[in-house]
Amino acid sequence: MFESESSDSPDAIYINVDSARRLNLRITEKQQPLQHTENVSVMNRKHRAAGVCLCLLCFLLLTAVIVLCACYTSERKQLLTQISNLTEERVQIMNDKNRMDSWLNEQDQQGEPLKWIYYNFSFYYISSENKSWSDSRRDCQQRGADLAILREASEKKFLLKAFENNYFWTGLIYTENRWIWIDDTKTATG
Repeated sequence: MFESESSDSPDAIYINVDSARRLNLRITEKQQPLQHTENVSVMNRKHRAAGVCLCLLCFLLLTAVIVLCACYTSERKQLLTQISNLTEERVQIMNDKNRMDSWLNEQDQQGEPLKWIYYNFSFYYISSENKSWSDSRRDCQQRGADLAILREASEKKFLLKAFENNYFWTGLIYTENRWIWIDDTKTATG
């Protein structure tokens, strides 16, 4: 396999070593392309895995964007509905206010002193006439109102102070052995 001149000469040993190195170098050169193709194969697998992960990430991001758009659209529709409802309510309140203003103007033009008291978003009519509970309720209903329903202690205190020298009727009815308000709600104890 190796060429040898003579085993005694030192040059022969070096030549043999050189020949062996060259032979080994040739073997290594032939094997390196195999290692290189193995490295390329491993790199291809890594790139393929990275590509799959990137595609998965893109899919998840696209899904998230679609879900967020759907949620945004749904919430936007709800908000537009609320805006529409609030606009209608505002128009109704403005109409009520205008009616009340015109009614107050009529009362002023007729020369009648105002007999209404405003407290805590409610109006209370003060009558100078002494009437029964039924007649007072009918009078209130003709004016588009009803007898007072007292749910809060502050409202009770206000009416007692406003009518401290007079009597007033409340919307409390005794029926079927119990007290109820005219709107069919039960009374609170106390």
